Amino acid sequence: MRSSLLILILCACCGCNGLFRSRYAMDDPKYAEKYEDGAEQWDVWGKAKQALDARHTAGLGGLYVGGGVQVRPESSQVVGGGEIGTEGYITNWLTGRGSLGIYGAEREGYGGVDLGIRVQAPTRIAPFVGVGTFQGVSRTVKSGAFNWEDDDKDGFIDEPGEEYADFDGWLSTFYPEVGAHFWLNGSVRITAYGRYFMTSLGRDLDTWVLGGQINVFSR
Repeated sequence: MRSSLLILILCACCGCNGLFRSRYAMDDPKYAEKYEDGAEQWDVWGKAKQALDARHTAGLGGLYVGGGVQVRPESSQVVGGGEIGTEGYITNWLTGRGSLGIYGAEREGYGGVDLGIRVQAPTRIAPFVGVGTFQGVSRTVKSGAFNWEDDDKDGFIDEPGEEYADFDGWLSTFYPEVGAHFWLNGSVRITAYGRYFMTSLGRDLDTWVLGGQINVFSR
């Protein structure tokens, strides 16, 4: 543990290829005002603080794009998609967000509105926990056998293998989430997360969603 902390501090002081620059967020006015002079050359702790401090985030807001995939070990289908939304820092440790998203595969899909909050450390590398809800509609490809319909519109009824897409109705989910942020500078942040979707369609359809996003913030 001590050796890991020492390596982190050394990276912060020495630059570590730019990932831990001692004053990474000088493009943000609050951060720039706080660290205008910067720590002395050999002030290890001071430079580490500058490199890891993200308390300037209070009041930031902006847009993000993201996406992810569902993880279903029992299924060979890969359900993936994307979202576009907005996120804002209520305090430097609490954010609220909302987005429009659509996810799909060959035989199923869903789309709707995603809302959530996250509690995170006010640091450049910021682990977080959160909760959220996805509200929308779901679509499934079903068998058209014996429904007396020309589902594929080719002039024949109930052919072998004939299928049709059907909206199942309203899809409501609640999920906890865990993840981490990393600030590239004072306004751009990347995020990785894992969400456990608990759906209104039954526990058999609960699933993990693994994904990421990139945010651009401003004041």
